[in-house]
Amino acid sequence: MDKNSNAFTLTFATIVCVVLAVCLSATFTGLKTQINANAEFDRQVNVLLAMGFHDRADASKSRGDLEKLFADRVVGQVLEVKRGMVDRDVRRGGKNFTEKVEAVVDVSKTEYDVGEIANLRREEAKKTEAEQREFVEIYRGTDEDGTAVWAIPISGYGLWSTLYGYLALEADVSTVRGITFYQHAETPGLGGEVDNAAWQKTWRGKTVRDAQGKVVGVALKKGRVDPKVDYEKAHMVDGLSGATITSNGVSRFVLADLQTYEPYFQKQRQS
Repeated sequence: MDKNSNAFTLTFATIVCVVLAVCLSATFTGLKTQINANAEFDRQVNVLLAMGFHDRADASKSRGDLEKLFADRVVGQVLEVKRGMVDRDVRRGGKNFTEKVEAVVDVSKTEYDVGEIANLRREEAKKTEAEQREFVEIYRGTDEDGTAVWAIPISGYGLWSTLYGYLALEADVSTVRGITFYQHAETPGLGGEVDNAAWQKTWRGKTVRDAQGKVVGVALKKGRVDPKVDYEKAHMVDGLSGATITSNGVSRFVLADLQTYEPYFQKQRQS
């Protein structure tokens, strides 16, 4: 074949592309086990951080130490969420109405392991919308004195990305123990301040239910929380300066995720 011909050029380029594709595929396949192991370890570390069992500034613990800490003190479980139409009282134009809205009606334990949840969701996605089941994960930790600590995954839209993290609650499943974010693409120095350890600490001690027992979450205030205002002191944290959209997004999805788990937490309060 004439090396100066178009046919030779196209054939050569095709061969190179095929060889590179095969090499990349083989490399990914060979590293897949390690990639999955690293993702699992990252999940464990973030649950430990949210629960207060580990401090990111503590470099004394090895990977093996942290994996053992998680195995000894944290148990993960898969729950099934069931949604339905319920009556909800609303007020518009100075008048009260009752309307049907979709809401979580039950959250129950399953026999699945948390390591299976990704596969479970992929299988459900293949079904019709009416047939699909909804699965979520939850983690129960144990303090050194035997007290329970709970952690749930939180996620939702900010300004530029979906943020992913964990929110931990004390044994009363109403008081915040801690929060962490492990994946997002928000603007550094603005929305990216969700990673700021000092800001995350301000969530500790906040309550996610009001005096009437309604789930209100923890909202990010535009500006600083006024410690003289009881509601702000109990249910709000300082907003992220210059990141109103990210702040609003965090407030919104934290509340939505807490509402998803509320039927399950009600059972824990009654037990």
